[in-house]
Amino acid sequence: MDVFALIGPSGTGKSHHATEVAQQYDIDYIIDDGLLIHMGKKIAGQSAKAEPTMVAAVKTAIFMDPKCAADMRHTLQKEAPKRLLLLGTSEHMICLLYTSPSPRDS
Repeated sequence: MDVFALIGPSGTGKSHHATEVAQQYDIDYIIDDGLLIHMGKKIAGQSAKAEPTMVAAVKTAIFMDPKCAADMRHTLQKEAPKRLLLLGTSEHMICLLYTSPSPRDS
C-alpha cells in the first residue's frame, strides 16, 4: 500500500481538499480524524470531532483506544487499499497514524 499525507494546522482545509488530492493522485482511501473514508463514505472508525474534549479528540484521531485501533486494522486488511491518504496536523501525528493501525498493536 502506498501511503500519502496531507499535513497542516487545524482549520486550514485539509478535510475539504482531501477529496481533490485523492482524485489527483488516484488515492482510494482517506483516514481523517479517526474515520476511514472510501469514495466519500465513512466505512470505519469514529469521528474525533464528536468528542467532548480536545484530549479525547486527539486520542480518537490517532486510534489510542485498542478496540478502535483493532477495528481499523481489520477494515484496512479487509479493504486492502492500494493507496491511502492520511490527514494530520503534524508530521508526528502522521507517524502515529502510520504506525497505530499496524499488527504490532494487537
